[in-house]
Order: sequence, then C-alpha cells, then structure tokens
Amino acid sequence: MNISSRPKAHIHSTPEYRNILENINNIKREVTRFGTTIQNEIQYNRLLKQFDALEESIHRHYRQLSHLEQALIMAASTKLTTKQRTILEWLTNSYHEETVYTVLIQQLSDELDIPESTVRWNLKGLREADLINAGTKDNKGVPVSLTSMGRIMAGYTASPAD
Repeated sequence: MNISSRPKAHIHSTPEYRNILENINNIKREVTRFGTTIQNEIQYNRLLKQFDALEESIHRHYRQLSHLEQALIMAASTKLTTKQRTILEWLTNSYHEETVYTVLIQQLSDELDIPESTVRWNLKGLREADLINAGTKDNKGVPVSLTSMGRIMAGYTASPAD
C-alpha cells in the first residue's frame, strides 16, 4: 500500500504550510511501513483516516487564510487612502524611534512633504482603524507604534493598486 497526498496544483504555500504538509507525508510513510507489520488492520486504517482528515483540515485552513489574505489586500488597496498607505509604509520602513503622536506629525510632514493637518487626519484614521497605537488626549506620552494588524496591512501597501 502506498500513501500520497493529493497533487497541490496552483497552491502557493508558505514555508510553514509546506513544512506541515511535508511532516504529514513523512508520518504517513512511517505509518505505511508500520501498517505492513501490524496485525490489527482496522486500527491501522483508522489511523490513516485520521491523517487524511488532518491533511484535509490543513488544506481548508490554508484556503481560509488565502481568502483572508485577499480581503486584506483589498482593504489595504481600497479602504485606506493613498496617504494612509504611504504613512503605513513609512512607519514600517523608516520609523525606528519611539516618537509621540504630535512629534511624529511634524516628522511625517517634513519627510513626506504633506501638510501637518493632512498627516494628523490620516494618522487619526489609522488609529481609529486600530492600525497604529498612539497616545490620546487623556493618555499622553505614548509612542506611536504599528499594531499587529497595522504591520500586516503595511505589508500589502508596498504596491498599492491606485
């Protein structure tokens, strides 16, 4: 008996996903070798079905992640303004300090040649969308930082589809 995965045509897997599938296939090969010596064929077949179910579950998870990625790409390219995408990209690539909101407004204005009022408005939108953390009127002195979602979205802003 030989066990193999279904062909993975046109799946562009991440290294982690590819590693998981490789490990499943290695385990299946070991189980196949084990299956040639085991006396209880029912138990062996049950184990194989569990591996197949695990592999299918991982494929479904990958498809869901792919749909989520497409939604993030769409949100990054259509829901964020061009200036917000520019600011996210700048925060990802050029921001290495711990600067408070008001100082960052001036810094972004100077470096990106955008009026301070425009920078302030766009940073406010990024904060409201939970893409950046920053101080508030009641909680001053908090340095600006990207949230996890902000870092993810910034990754999709590198080549905006304007």
